[in-house]
Amino acid sequence: MLKVSFYSYKGGSGRSTTAWNTIERLVKLEKPTAKEPFVIVDTDTESAGSTFLYKADELFLKDNVYPSVQRRMTKSDDTNYTDASDSDKEKFFKSMYPVGTFFGLPESEEKAVLFVGANLDRNSAKDVDATGTSGDDSEQMQNFHNNITQACKACGAKALFFDTPAGTQFLARKSIQESEIIVCCMRPTSQFRQGTRKQLVSFIQTDIEKKKIGKRKYILTPTAVCVDPNQKFIFGGEERVYPEKAKIEIKIEFSADKMQEGEDVKRAFKENVLLDMLEPTPVDMKKYPDSEDSESVFGIPEIKRFKWFEACLGKLSPAELSPNDKMAVNRYEYLAKMILKYCQRQ
Repeated sequence: MLKVSFYSYKGGSGRSTTAWNTIERLVKLEKPTAKEPFVIVDTDTESAGSTFLYKADELFLKDNVYPSVQRRMTKSDDTNYTDASDSDKEKFFKSMYPVGTFFGLPESEEKAVLFVGANLDRNSAKDVDATGTSGDDSEQMQNFHNNITQACKACGAKALFFDTPAGTQFLARKSIQESEIIVCCMRPTSQFRQGTRKQLVSFIQTDIEKKKIGKRKYILTPTAVCVDPNQKFIFGGEERVYPEKAKIEIKIEFSADKMQEGEDVKRAFKENVLLDMLEPTPVDMKKYPDSEDSESVFGIPEIKRFKWFEACLGKLSPAELSPNDKMAVNRYEYLAKMILKYCQRQ
């Protein structure tokens, strides 16, 4: 089972829309079904970006319609799904909200993508420790592992995706611990770069300490990258032309050679923090070969329509897409294929 976290050090990186559009490309590539579905879990219990994107805020409110991520953390499920019957596995997946149509699938295939949202009612979710004060080995964290990750795997889910909280929040760390691929979304500003780099070093150090190094790959993914050519600024007395200069600076900044840490951390950082998304889209990975991608394009471009409303670009017809949108679809396709390239299907 593929296990992926979409993470960002700070909020406002477009993490949820990056997840939505990248998963749409993975749906096209991997073709999940109702028996082997994709499962998406919103672990950002404070902001709940995906819960709103998939119009599920009322469905998980107070756990009235579907059990939320908080309910799955507090209520033990004693079912042994490894040896469970097909009907028990079907019942498990029925407890999730079908969202296949949000990813361009017809209604007949809506159960191929399932969603577990956050309960936004603070009173009914007040007993959930989402801060981590009860520790990694608490009953709630065991429930998170057993009732979500292990149950999805045992029931035959093809992939499990976490839309995490930002920063060092506990459920961000827990989601990452449960994943093999972490898509690190990062606006290309100085505060995002500094914070993201520091956090990636911390993740690598934790992986070394817990003997998990090599079991997780971190795909650095700049987001909202302005692709307008030849932007010129004077900075430090030097004329800089963007986006070319930004791409060069990020490559240098996230190079292991720049690190002050020990050789073991440097080596692990170099091997496990992946900079593929700083490269242009390979021709054979472009859904729209005639798009305006160039050598300077990197990360996920700033998508102008997202200033007004979020969308799943892959659902739209080519006639509805601007040149900027087509470039973005190419980049989501590239990211999806990077995820598949580095996954280990544990």
